[in-house]
Amino acid sequence: MTNEPRQVNGTARFRLQSGLDVLDRWAQAASQSKKNALYKALFAMQDGSLFRTYRVIDDFQQTNELYVLVKDDLVMKIRINGLDVYDIVAIGPRANTVDAQTGRPRTA
Repeated sequence: MTNEPRQVNGTARFRLQSGLDVLDRWAQAASQSKKNALYKALFAMQDGSLFRTYRVIDDFQQTNELYVLVKDDLVMKIRINGLDVYDIVAIGPRANTVDAQTGRPRTA
């Protein structure tokens, strides 16, 4: 039995399964405003509002992976592992992470 409902108002709630190491490495060099923006997106993922609040682009090359455009210059890549579990795959500048037009990773 669990104290937390899996859905609130019909919206699935997701919990982070892995990726804290990715978050910790990124946070060491990130500014406070970028940290705040990313944490807000992570909370939106947990409460189910991420897909309504942020622009999300499918990674067509990796099944179940999505790019979340957190800010103009910040992207988080996540992997949906099930009905209520996700991983943080990558966090970084938008220019080095995804092409907003195609949704595909940029190459060097």
